[in-house]
Amino acid sequence: MADKTYKFRFTKAVFILILAGIALAVGAAAFAAYRIVVFGFATVSLGIQHCVLLLFAALALVIFPSLLIRSVYKLTDTHIVLWFGIIKSSYKIADVEAAHLFTKTNKLVLYFKDDRYTVIVVKPEWYNEFVKELTARNEKIRYDVSTSEKDEEN
Repeated sequence: MADKTYKFRFTKAVFILILAGIALAVGAAAFAAYRIVVFGFATVSLGIQHCVLLLFAALALVIFPSLLIRSVYKLTDTHIVLWFGIIKSSYKIADVEAAHLFTKTNKLVLYFKDDRYTVIVVKPEWYNEFVKELTARNEKIRYDVSTSEKDEEN
């Protein structure tokens, strides 16, 4: 079975915050470069300030764009791989016991054998396709849908 990839869905607020983080990082790098040109490394304290500011700007310019570029769920034959920017998590499909769609909150939750769970954050219109691909890789996965508050309490 071919690997299937689903892009992580960010809310508009998170997307705007990521873009603001990128803009601040560019601004911080430009400000540090300006200060280096104007003041140089006149004192040790000033030199440390320049280096720390450039280091944080570089770190932000790696992390924030990577969130936009590489935030996906990938279904392989044996694993669910979550790439969240530069962070990678992997879950065995064999360990998934159930998938539950909470319609009131529009969240898809996967439950694992060891009492862990994870919330799948993709476009809601992809939930059925995601679960279909997941259950095709492990037919023992139970899929439930809550259609009311009473169902979610049980």
